[in-house]
Amino acid sequence: MTKRITPKELPKILTDEIIEILVGMALESPKKTFHWAEISDVLEERGELQKILDIVSQKRKEQQEQTHQQWWDSLSEEEKELERKKTQDTYNNSDGFYGNMSNPEYPELDYDPRKNIKNKKK
Repeated sequence: MTKRITPKELPKILTDEIIEILVGMALESPKKTFHWAEISDVLEERGELQKILDIVSQKRKEQQEQTHQQWWDSLSEEEKELERKKTQDTYNNSDGFYGNMSNPEYPELDYDPRKNIKNKKK
């Protein structure tokens, strides 16, 4: 069971153990208690919230990498080769999209620098 801290139990000086508990509370999804919101306000006032959030971000990244690695390790050699080929095909045969989904009304670029050719406007 994950340890939790209430705002009243939060010490003035954060030890490594307290930081680990706070990181665990921040990673918890969905939040089991409402203490995190109150604690995060206190930490923000002290200027210590960013330190906790940086650790949370690093832990999430590690979890994602571990999940991806487990998925990759579960593939057979043929499946791995197929995934590599799909990735390479996607890279080589991109459609020239530059990520402008927030403003789709803007016209497409009429030059693709990767292919050094003019694109037809649709």
